[in-house]
Amino acid sequence: MTRIPYRRLEDMTEQARELTRERGNLNVYRTMANAENVYTGWMLAGRGGLTSPVLTRRLRELVTLRTAFLMDSAYELGQHRDVALTAGVSADEISAVTTESDWQTGHFDATELAVLRLTTELVSTHNVAAQLVVQVREALGSEATVEILMVIARYTGLALMLNALDVDLDETARLPTLPIHAPD
Repeated sequence: MTRIPYRRLEDMTEQARELTRERGNLNVYRTMANAENVYTGWMLAGRGGLTSPVLTRRLRELVTLRTAFLMDSAYELGQHRDVALTAGVSADEISAVTTESDWQTGHFDATELAVLRLTTELVSTHNVAAQLVVQVREALGSEATVEILMVIARYTGLALMLNALDVDLDETARLPTLPIHAPD
């Protein structure tokens, strides 16, 4: 059971209410809405990260699931398993990145493996070997490499908060899939 009460929609500012509804009125957002001064900015940045066309949804969800597993975040795993399926990640691939199994064989292409190695190394050791960053940058470019690092950072931080506050997984609600926005 959560350690801080969930904020009610009617107690939020209009913009916070709209952003919370947009993302499914989930416990995670109703918890974060208690931090009114930073909540709206967090949500807008999240929207940008989730809808950026730079990373594929599949790659973003692989990174999110791997981060959630490494951070032992039951909430993130519970939400993103469903989202990953809609992003083209198979049940076997989800199992591979969310266990200690040999996820490095058979499921992923070379770029996905490099990104998953980068995720694992960064979350586990808090740093990454220079050659691994170079490998990911050569495969995806600088912009996508930075976005991947931002996704890892976002979900690592969120996992820490979710774990500290023991936020309950929503029984029926799941994250909606936001449309990817083409660059202007």
